[in-house]
Amino acid sequence: MNSIVIFEIILVVSAFISLLLMRRTYFPMNLFWGVGVVSIGLTAILGAFVYGGFNGIKPYHDLATTYAGSIGIVSFTLAAVGGVLAQPFHRAGWWIVLIAITGLSAVLLFDTWRLSEEVRYGVVAVLGLAGLYRGVTQPNPGIFLLIGVVALVAAGLVSGWIAMQVGMDRINVYHLLLSVSILSFGTFAAKE
Repeated sequence: MNSIVIFEIILVVSAFISLLLMRRTYFPMNLFWGVGVVSIGLTAILGAFVYGGFNGIKPYHDLATTYAGSIGIVSFTLAAVGGVLAQPFHRAGWWIVLIAITGLSAVLLFDTWRLSEEVRYGVVAVLGLAGLYRGVTQPNPGIFLLIGVVALVAAGLVSGWIAMQVGMDRINVYHLLLSVSILSFGTFAAKE
């Protein structure tokens, strides 16, 4: 078994643990957190097969990677912003879920869910602002949201540089940082 498969499996296990932690948070935020984690976890499962030698799955892995980088990140951001605006989100409850599912269905149906790189940076910036706000207003759970955002940004932007510094493969560093990110999001959601 090569090291990339091992780090994909670590990411899958991290996603599963994170899902277990996230179920403790309130509805509907746990669903938004869950969509993001499941999209990353399923991508990691496909990636384990691809890097394990099942090359026929590669197109599905590529599609899942794009999906997790678009819909998954938007789901994390909705959950974090929902935590900042907890009272209105909690009162609206099922309306928010209905609107989100309708919007998700529309973007999937019309194949418009692929976000450009600039839009993804904007979405992650909103996630970062929510993390900063929570880190200041409620430091105990907020630190985990901040760690998750920093690890997510580091995975996307500096995993190559970190890999050169520590002598690891870039993709393994990417998967490790992504694992730290979703575990931090799971811990934040459990404490929220």
